[in-house]
Amino acid sequence: MVKKEIMYQTNFQTKEELFQGVTKFLVDKDWATMEFEAALREREERFPTGLPSDPPVAIPHSDGTYAKEDVIVGILNEQPLEFYQMGTNKTTLLTPRIIFVLLVRDKVTHLDQLQRIIEKAKNHEFLTRLQAASDEAQFKAMIQEEL
Repeated sequence: MVKKEIMYQTNFQTKEELFQGVTKFLVDKDWATMEFEAALREREERFPTGLPSDPPVAIPHSDGTYAKEDVIVGILNEQPLEFYQMGTNKTTLLTPRIIFVLLVRDKVTHLDQLQRIIEKAKNHEFLTRLQAASDEAQFKAMIQEEL
């Protein structure tokens, strides 16, 4: 089973800070190794993960090598961060506040979860509600119930 965790109203200034912060969050829970941060950076550099949804989202992830547990971390950052759009060879910049970090050991489960998040990212109403969450409990409930 894939755990669903959150980081609510974070104040990361760059995606690199986000990668560092989410890795620390996961390592502190013993769900990932420290190498996950470098893997996120490398993967994002080669294959951007921004989705042009409304509002935009990003789904940074790497392979399951660095996972000790399967987890999706839903993050709502206070200000938008810059991510390049998936599949555009870094020609289109997006500025999401909603980020889903995926850390899954099994390749099939990884792909299933990634596809599920991409489908949810097509739901404007869901993303709008996530972005407008009034408190941490409301944000967490939406992530746990709908992802």
